[in-house]
Parts: sequence; C-alpha cells; structure tokens
Amino acid sequence: MIQIFNPSRLTRQPFFRDLVDYLDQHDDVILREIKAQFPGVAVDKYLEEYIKAGFILRENKRYYLNLPFLESTESLELDQEVFVRDDSPIYLEILEKHFQTELRNQTNAAILEEYTDFAREKMTLSNYFYKVKHQYPLTEEQQKLYAVLGDVNPEYALKYMTTFLLKFLKKDQLMQKRRDIFVDSLVLLGYIVQNVDGKYELAVEFDKERFIFIKK
Repeated sequence: MIQIFNPSRLTRQPFFRDLVDYLDQHDDVILREIKAQFPGVAVDKYLEEYIKAGFILRENKRYYLNLPFLESTESLELDQEVFVRDDSPIYLEILEKHFQTELRNQTNAAILEEYTDFAREKMTLSNYFYKVKHQYPLTEEQQKLYAVLGDVNPEYALKYMTTFLLKFLKKDQLMQKRRDIFVDSLVLLGYIVQNVDGKYELAVEFDKERFIFIKK
C-alpha cells in the first residue's frame, strides 16, 4: 500500500487517498470507470486538480499514478511530504530515521530539545503542536495530552511549562499545590515525575548553563 507522510491540503483529501489506492490496483483506467467507482464525487473537478499538481497522469484518455515516490532517505527532512510503498526498503529506512527538534519561547531562555521519528508519533511537545496545527491524527498518548491541553497556543503553553521547569535551577524537587494543566502535561510528556511525597522531580537531562532540557 502507498503511504503518504505529511500530506498537504490536496493529498489529504479522502478522495485522493481512495483514488490513489484504486489506480494503484488498476491499469488503463478511463474516466467512466473512475466515475462508476466513485459515484457522488465531483470526479472531473478533483482530477483536474490532481493532474495540475502532477500527481495523476492523463494520456490517451487513460489515467495513471504519477506520484513522486521517495527514492532515498539521505536528504530526508522532517515534515517533508513523502510518498512511499510500505513494502519497500525505503519505507523501513524512514521508520528508523530520527530527528532533533527545538522549542523556544519569548518569555525566557529555556529550550526544549526533543528527538522524534519521521512520522512524529513519539510523545513530544513539538510533535503535539505540529499535529494539532495541521490537524493530523494523534496517537493514543497524544490524545491523552489533547484531553488536557486542547488546541492551546504553543507560545502560551511554553511560557508556563518552561517557567515551571526553570525552577529546577534552584531546587531538585518542586511542589504544586493547585492543579495545573501545564504541570499535568509535563508529566504526560515525561519531563517530570511525581515522587511518593507528592513532589515533582525532573525526569530529563538539564543543561543548566544553556537552559536546555533534553528529552531523548
């Protein structure tokens, strides 16, 4: 099956996904066959968009896939739109790739350095912000974070999260008397843990000289 990573507005359309799967399994398809396969869909309109974008090829009144399949992961960049078959060696290479992200804020000098997979399924704050912004499906863990944070403004959330984290400059354990969604989120993300005394301890590396919190 063809996998699409980081789909655009066009390639995330349900009909595009359905059409790609159909053309991938059928050769020499004519317009009448596509319309018969997808009744109730404005096939002509969508096809013109896909042809103009170069994803579908029309020759002699026949329609073919013309997707730019990824051929190498050497220059692969995080958040790049990628077309690949899930039974190909390239797909396995993509799954093994790891990337570093950084989150900064305007309130203080704290930096959240995180590491992620290409599909952004790892539980990191950067991945969460990215998926919510683009309305991509969340993993089960990310959905738990969404239940706490929702579609929060990243700068607003970072302000309170980093302010709390920077308190570890002076103390190894912190108390939080009132329930706080940003502290709860840091627990879900694995930045802090609550000990038997109910106090919070840092669970990631902390470079105190550069104010960098490193979550691997």
